[in-house]
Amino acid sequence: MAQGHPIDAASARRTVMAAVRALDGSTVRDVLLQSLLVSGVDETVTAVIMPVLKQVGDAWETGELSVLHEHFVSSSFRGVLGELRMPVQGEQVRTVVLACPPRELHDLPLELFGAMLHARRWRVVSLGANTPMTAIADAVRFLHADACVLAGVRRSAFESRMPSLTRLSTGVPVFLAGEGAMSLPTPPTGTTVLPRDLRVAADVVDAVPARGVETAGRGPHRTRTRRESGRADHDADDRSEPAVG
Repeated sequence: MAQGHPIDAASARRTVMAAVRALDGSTVRDVLLQSLLVSGVDETVTAVIMPVLKQVGDAWETGELSVLHEHFVSSSFRGVLGELRMPVQGEQVRTVVLACPPRELHDLPLELFGAMLHARRWRVVSLGANTPMTAIADAVRFLHADACVLAGVRRSAFESRMPSLTRLSTGVPVFLAGEGAMSLPTPPTGTTVLPRDLRVAADVVDAVPARGVETAGRGPHRTRTRRESGRADHDADDRSEPAVG
């Protein structure tokens, strides 16, 4: 929970970037934890972590930083994820499944988004990168999930799985995120593309009621039968690559 006045995000970013260049993991952790304590999860993720990730990526493209720094910053930020998911007050009555479709390996932004949902009292179950659609559907079914968020940087990650995504959405609200989702001409029927603004996106997901709870003008998502679930979360290209990292 945030305490006191928010820290200067620009100053925090500069300190973290300097620490990344120096491969100083302790400073990265200290700055992020201080931001978390004072400013909260949303501010830490959106105003410090995500801008630094973009800055490191841009610096790698120009040759200012190397792949070493990309791996270092990814590892350092993952190490803080547990701190971002601090205990929250109130019962976590809703469950969300997070995953990247097959061949999508960039799951860190999705994990950070999960921390923002956790702060909104969601039970967050992360399947990580490169997840087969069958595994995603099985997790949703097993957990009786209230929502599912899939993220990808490639449009083809979603275009090649339109039928599976539509079928998945008949049993649970399905949200698509990332540049791949944003570039879709038309999203799969029944799915919702989340905006780039992570705060707004988190609020969109947070508006989903608990499973079985009806809201005005909208009935609860029905639960699929075993036959429906078993026949079809297979795609022609539902293969995951070997796990990395």
